[in-house]
Amino acid sequence: MPTIKNPNVQPQNALNFSVEFTTTNLDNGQPFVEPFVVTGPNGSFNIPLNAVAYGGTKIFIPLTTNTSNGASYLKIWLPQPSNDKMYITFCIKASQMNDGYYDYLTGIPAAYRTDLRNWILDGANIPGVPVTYGKTLVFSAIGKDTNQSAEAIQFRVKLYGSFGNSPTSNTQTF
Repeated sequence: MPTIKNPNVQPQNALNFSVEFTTTNLDNGQPFVEPFVVTGPNGSFNIPLNAVAYGGTKIFIPLTTNTSNGASYLKIWLPQPSNDKMYITFCIKASQMNDGYYDYLTGIPAAYRTDLRNWILDGANIPGVPVTYGKTLVFSAIGKDTNQSAEAIQFRVKLYGSFGNSPTSNTQTF
């Protein structure tokens, strides 16, 4: 008898960050809706991303070297044919879910925040004074209707964390 898995929530119902794509008709200046193909993430990192693709619809990025159940990940939901948005959700590995990962619906636990902050640091030393670090993920997007590589755009998603020895060092921006 097959194991029944729990369905994943749609990304817009999870705690998320979204990127919306539009294309402008150069003849009339009006935007029009078209599906997009997104590639990436790329970037220059001290610690490799080790991103894993899932069925052409999602990309999972581990935030630590732990990849067992309960491990912290970022999940990138690539735009689908009927959607002009890309979502990034905060999740943990959970074998009981359809895609193998549980997305947080509200609030992120302290242990996940610690993993995310360390991932943002990317191996950098924490200074003794307050500082904000960011980690930038680089993507490329191209409309399926326009579908010309010369029309592809590069965009960045940057996650920030505040670090250092100060009363405000626990402030995080994600």
